[in-house]
Amino acid sequence: MTPDDLFRDFSAGFAGRKFTAGLLVAMIDFLSELGAPALGLASFEQLLERFPRVAVNPAGKRFNTLVVTREDGRTLSLRGFYNEAERFYRAGHKRFDYPSAAPHATQAWPDYLHWLDALAGFSTGELATLRARVDAFVLEKLPSQAFDPALAQTDPPLFRLLLENFDMAAREGEPTGAAFQGLVFGFLRADNPHLQIEIDKARTGSKRLQRIGDVDGWEGGRLAITAEVKQYQLKEADIADLAGFSAAAAQRGALALVAALGFLPGAREAVRALPAIPLEVADLLRIVELWDPFKQRVAVQSFVYYARHVEKSYALAARVDAFLEAAAEDWRKGRAAPGRAQGELF
Repeated sequence: MTPDDLFRDFSAGFAGRKFTAGLLVAMIDFLSELGAPALGLASFEQLLERFPRVAVNPAGKRFNTLVVTREDGRTLSLRGFYNEAERFYRAGHKRFDYPSAAPHATQAWPDYLHWLDALAGFSTGELATLRARVDAFVLEKLPSQAFDPALAQTDPPLFRLLLENFDMAAREGEPTGAAFQGLVFGFLRADNPHLQIEIDKARTGSKRLQRIGDVDGWEGGRLAITAEVKQYQLKEADIADLAGFSAAAAQRGALALVAALGFLPGAREAVRALPAIPLEVADLLRIVELWDPFKQRVAVQSFVYYARHVEKSYALAARVDAFLEAAAEDWRKGRAAPGRAQGELF
């Protein structure tokens, strides 16, 4: 059997027994490691006369794969070479249609003694050429399933960018406090998709509307979460005014949040003592960093909805739209910039 004959025999049966590619490559590497081309062998039987087969391991169990004893007393197994071939196809070249079947493949070696007989007599060059042909054949026949980064769809983390960079101070034509209240609404809407989130215009007064907080989250008729929103730095003296809000939330078994741009010394501790949970922009950012782009998109669209349809503030809505457009463009430019760490999300 010539190298061409052996390759034709292999390729004809490959479709039904794909593991034979790795088995053939493993046989070639196995014989090359033993230096078979330099021994002038006429058959695999002659190879075994020089390198006796080991049929039983030290524990007394039968070897299913081909194992021989070298002249220095060490053993050599076909299995390690097969593992390398399988890794080459599957991990190295993402041919995942190539089977992960090392135990089955290497115990099937007796079915291919005619290959081993032929390979034992091939020269070093013939073995190398045949090996390269087998690899090229597999890579051609099996489609690559490698991930192409160019096809990845990525979205800018717009809600995170809003929290980091959007100017929350009211501009001309905007209601005071609306920007931050809209962001808190977007945050709670995205973070609690199982709840109905209610909100009204800024500075409307939750008591007058017979609500608990500025933003309320409901599970049917049960209040689950409620937030008071303060678009300024809260100081400790401000916290006493929030006692009624905290008590009303506690009576209903709801989670009470106090959201503010920041907390001056002592204020955070005073909020916790109400009891309520203090949330400043930095706290929101730590949570939002764990969000996927789709969740951020929900929060952004909720903020846009609030500006357009709750506040009905053209000035705020226009400013939000302009910010989002510019932020997305800047982010995409940054993504394309050279030197960005591979795999970095944002």
